[in-house]
Amino acid sequence: MKTMVKALARQLFGPRYEGAWKSLLAAGILFAALRGAELSLALSPRVLCLTSAGVTAGGMAQLLAGKGHRETVEGLLTAPFARRPFVFAYVAALSAHALSTKTLPLWAVLFAVAPRQPGAGAASLLWAGTACAVTAAGYGVGRKGRRLVPLLWAAGLLAALLMGEGSIPLAAAAGSLGAAVPVLASGDPYDFCPPAPAGRAGRHTGRPGSVGVYLVRYLLANKTYLVNTAGLCVLAVLLPRFLGGGTETFPLGLPLLCLNTPLCTLLSGDPALADALRVLPGGGRRFCRGYGAFLFVVNGGVALLYLGSWQVLYGGDLLVCGGMVLLFALESAVLSVLLEWNFPLGNWKTESDLWHHPRKYLVPLVLLPAAVLAGAWPPGLGVWAAGLLAGWGVCRGRRPLAGRGRGTAFGAGEGKNL
Repeated sequence: MKTMVKALARQLFGPRYEGAWKSLLAAGILFAALRGAELSLALSPRVLCLTSAGVTAGGMAQLLAGKGHRETVEGLLTAPFARRPFVFAYVAALSAHALSTKTLPLWAVLFAVAPRQPGAGAASLLWAGTACAVTAAGYGVGRKGRRLVPLLWAAGLLAALLMGEGSIPLAAAAGSLGAAVPVLASGDPYDFCPPAPAGRAGRHTGRPGSVGVYLVRYLLANKTYLVNTAGLCVLAVLLPRFLGGGTETFPLGLPLLCLNTPLCTLLSGDPALADALRVLPGGGRRFCRGYGAFLFVVNGGVALLYLGSWQVLYGGDLLVCGGMVLLFALESAVLSVLLEWNFPLGNWKTESDLWHHPRKYLVPLVLLPAAVLAGAWPPGLGVWAAGLLAGWGVCRGRRPLAGRGRGTAFGAGEGKNL
């Protein structure tokens, strides 16, 4: 069991566990900075426990459903192993990663601004540990076809935490933690690491395939991508209430709506696909055009929801706001494709690390000055559109940047250029 924990922990944190040390250092700096700022916020123990459990369960669910460490687990499964120690080692490694990278920064913020409360830290730790165990147990049970059980389990815990009085929430957390142990002990390691789905034999029709159809199928096959896109749609509908009325504040919400990180890291998350595109003559150019059009449609659809919500609440010049939506959706799609093709992310351990890379904020930061300019001086949209057309014409006549990546085929072949 010790060997399995080490192997999985090195896959998640790095050969020398540098991921854990970086997370601990970042949490310490964040805690010290907030303490030094003397910020204060009244938070009840119930809120601390709820946020700790929710963030931990979300991080644990992402790790369980991720494919970044599948090869390591499959390699361990080829060697002789005991079923029960393997399950506990796997859950322990994932729990350590979720607690250190997701929950620890949250605790640094909450306990830095909240007043000291006796027992609040211990209760939050109990609920975070319960979230790890219950999420893993529920995932294993759900893989066996009993998907209603984890939903009812989570609903019961949420009800006990929100409506329970006195020691009822702590008793519910401790009881669920104890109940998750035998469930995990009876689990099968293959339930936590399902084999990759077998591909079906394709049939060549003599016509080139559609990049758009491929991307739509890719989006529908990945639930995390759909959930993230749906979350952006909800944010687009609610965001006008926080920004208030006025044409000058309307563009400020558009850069935030291009933070669809999973869709913008498609090539970084699939190095084999990126390698194949760079080797095939003209493959990268054709794919990136379809990729950019796909991101433009997705970002434009989210921005149109934002525009519709804004018009319902505040009204305004529909033509000017619609032009802003189209330009920001186009620019965010172009910048995202250029970043992903020329500077793909590498050396990530899990999909969560990939999706939370600081590069996700680069496109919104680039678009933010344009949003401020568009809000202060709407005619600047025409200047911006002319600049985009001029830049597109220059790029059409120049040889673009060569791609870079972590795969062995990156940089090879005529198809590496956009």
